[in-house]
Amino acid sequence: MRGSLRTIREPLDDFRRLRELVRSSEKIVVISGAGISVSAGYPTFEDMRKSKKTSFNRSLYSSSDEIIGFHSTVRGMCERLHSDLTEPSPFHKVMDELARTRPHFRHYTQNIDCVERLLPDLDAKTIRLHGRVDQARCGICNWARILKGKRSLNIGRLRPNVLLYGEPHPDDKEILETARHDLRICPELVLIVGTKLGIPGAQSIAADFCHAARSVGGASFWISKEELMWSVKSLCDYVLIGDCDKVIPLDIFKMSN
Repeated sequence: MRGSLRTIREPLDDFRRLRELVRSSEKIVVISGAGISVSAGYPTFEDMRKSKKTSFNRSLYSSSDEIIGFHSTVRGMCERLHSDLTEPSPFHKVMDELARTRPHFRHYTQNIDCVERLLPDLDAKTIRLHGRVDQARCGICNWARILKGKRSLNIGRLRPNVLLYGEPHPDDKEILETARHDLRICPELVLIVGTKLGIPGAQSIAADFCHAARSVGGASFWISKEELMWSVKSLCDYVLIGDCDKVIPLDIFKMSN
């Protein structure tokens, strides 16, 4: 029923409605978080915070120990990206197929791992809300350069192009312009995948797209292994508790209607 929230838990439902919409919709927006990259070998931000080895708070640059830990984490993620260890997750490959075949597809991600770089069609349709590990940005002139993961960062000049908690995004204007453009198109299907939407900016973007889809009779789905927060529960029409790699398998594009 339009406007109501329906929670489906694997394996009680075969997710037929979602899979039919993924196959048939031409205008699709995906808003993703760290959950989509776990099977690609990347830890979630929550896991990194719990380890207490890495801080993502803007205050970290007042502590040399936290700077070293943060830069080491980012450098390790960058080195993994440029190695043979990283394989895009099944869900990344699903999005790449959508990016290749749908005229209006967009991927907004809170992830900084840049796994999308391994899939050119998806990479071209990806907007990174929180920065990227494969770039460093000058703290003075805001110029960004590509990192190869081969040397340490020069503290005081370049820093990872990663958004820390409490910081404004240096590319905020471009992100908002892209979001406004996509909202004018009005997506038929919105997928919020592998994220709790705990960051206000991402939650606001998700709310706008869910409302836009609802206004044209479309649908929005929350897909995660974890329960969603009550503060964002009203955004989605469906909540699917399960593994995104299994909820939307790549072979759905070969299935007949």
